[in-house]
Amino acid sequence: MLERLHHAAGDQAAGLRRLFGVRAPQVIAFVSGRDACGRTTLLVQTAAALAHAGHGVVIIDENSGPDNVLSTFGVKSRYDLIDMLRGGRSVQQIMQPVAPMVRAVAASRFADELLHVDAASAEYLNAGLRQVQQGASFVMIDCAARQGGHISPLALAARHVAVVVAAQSSAITHAYALIKRLARERGRDRFQVVVTRARSDAEAQAIFDNLRRTAREHLGVRLDYLGGSRVPMTDHLADALQSRLPPGGEEIDGGGFLPFEGRPGVGRSLSGHVPKRLESVV
Repeated sequence: MLERLHHAAGDQAAGLRRLFGVRAPQVIAFVSGRDACGRTTLLVQTAAALAHAGHGVVIIDENSGPDNVLSTFGVKSRYDLIDMLRGGRSVQQIMQPVAPMVRAVAASRFADELLHVDAASAEYLNAGLRQVQQGASFVMIDCAARQGGHISPLALAARHVAVVVAAQSSAITHAYALIKRLARERGRDRFQVVVTRARSDAEAQAIFDNLRRTAREHLGVRLDYLGGSRVPMTDHLADALQSRLPPGGEEIDGGGFLPFEGRPGVGRSLSGHVPKRLESVV
């Protein structure tokens, strides 16, 4: 099924983008070194503000808890992103309109299972992601915190990684540890930073400045400030995402994502039995 989607819609979308000079959507993975940083609330408010400004938004929700994105919008999902990749469900079935110009995709099972990808499965995955992104200017991934601080392969394939850090010493320590891991293990050299739960704009800026200086001196990576959200959390990042993100680049195999690439002879296709692990080349 996804093979037909790949030829009928993926190639067509790529051709239209080349013809009219339209860029791929901006894909941003919102990550945090620990939970309870206000990440989901901030993401939902930002999505609503972007939609109000006329941008199509897709939210990919990796969280299965009671306070995830879908429950915030008052909806439940019968299907997960993994159901599309296994060939049983269409893009229309896994995506839900949750607000005007905002669609959501559940992906908690996809993030948990961490599958291997062979060459054929990578084509299915890239084709499916192109379908998910159609009509969107922004794709926002609400990344679940995993044991050991790891993030999902889908989040690793995002063009931009926004680290959400609460204005608390333990949260700052966990955020730095996450940046360090992604820099050393995945070769990431640029991150966006969002500071939440600060008492003032000056406090949020000071936290970012200290984090930026430490990351530059010890890791050699660049941190950019997207903004902050004070208590209570009523702010959003719509303006920052429209004006401060680096350009997303021209059309690529995975649309706004870095393309997944399969290893020859690894695992079996996602259209059949699903193996145990998925790796993306970042």
